[in-house]
Amino acid sequence: MKKTIILTIAGTDFSFNVTAQDQGDYLDAIARGSSITAASHNFAMRAIDSKQKDDFKKLLDGAPGAELQIASELKNDFSPALAITVKK
Repeated sequence: MKKTIILTIAGTDFSFNVTAQDQGDYLDAIARGSSITAASHNFAMRAIDSKQKDDFKKLLDGAPGAELQIASELKNDFSPALAITVKK
């Protein structure tokens, strides 16, 4: 599964192509105890449209911590919360 997600960040639309593999790798890296910042950066950089990669790198360089916010938005939009209940 692949989903294109467009985020407007600092007035610019950025297109991300998120796959189930990208999201799984992101969550696995966090679960293994990797740096959340590094995992978020890698997730966003893997998903950003290749035509926008240079502009996106510049944005990240000028906005420390932005990758955490971006990765969170990508993850939340890619797999929205489900209503799950346990029947007894």
